[in-house]
Amino acid sequence: MSSPEATPTGADREAIIEAAIKALEQDQVMLDPSEAARVIGCGERWLRDGANHSGFPHHRLGKFLKFSLQDCREIREMNREKAKPSELAKARRNRKAATRKSTDSGPAKPAAAPIPVAA
Repeated sequence: MSSPEATPTGADREAIIEAAIKALEQDQVMLDPSEAARVIGCGERWLRDGANHSGFPHHRLGKFLKFSLQDCREIREMNREKAKPSELAKARRNRKAATRKSTDSGPAKPAAAPIPVAA
């Protein structure tokens, strides 16, 4: 256990937090796979497999796998999928296109005059 004197409090703790924020902004922090997975929002195993086999950006420090914040950003961007229209939206578009084709048969023709019926 650490002694109460070794635990930073008050102004010391604020200084440590500010230094950590500056380091994060400068991309000087290296995260281990479990921390990087939390930052990215994925599973640790998926992240490790991606670094080992799929070309995810990462750093190897000896036998340790590490990720910078820039690596995390790049991995998120690499795996971003563009929005796809839903099946319902596709069906609506197809239905509108089909009704346009059936009603747009050319210019309107004048209606024929009614034939008088002999009584």
